[in-house]
Amino acid sequence: MAYFVIAARWTGRILSILLLLTVVALAVGEGGPNPFNCSLRENLLGLGLLTMIVGLAVGWKWEGIGGLLILGGFAFFSVVNHRFVVNALIGPWLLAGLLYLACRWVEGK
Repeated sequence: MAYFVIAARWTGRILSILLLLTVVALAVGEGGPNPFNCSLRENLLGLGLLTMIVGLAVGWKWEGIGGLLILGGFAFFSVVNHRFVVNALIGPWLLAGLLYLACRWVEGK
């Protein structure tokens, strides 16, 4: 089991780094949204995304909390968006959250 935890932890961390770098590159290239010029729905979608981003960073130290933040942010995003979509862009987010939770569950601490 120790090898699974190590592999899951580092796979989740590498995915997190790649996703965070993608978000930073998009934010630098496009600029961040102005919440005062966005609709309530757009601000709520942004809150879901922000929760997932925080989960990616928190997962480095606390896998369980990070995984819950990622999956909870995705669930919130899906509810606000009125649909559940998993594709090549969303899959890595969910995989990182599931890997963090798997580490926490298998280690049991």
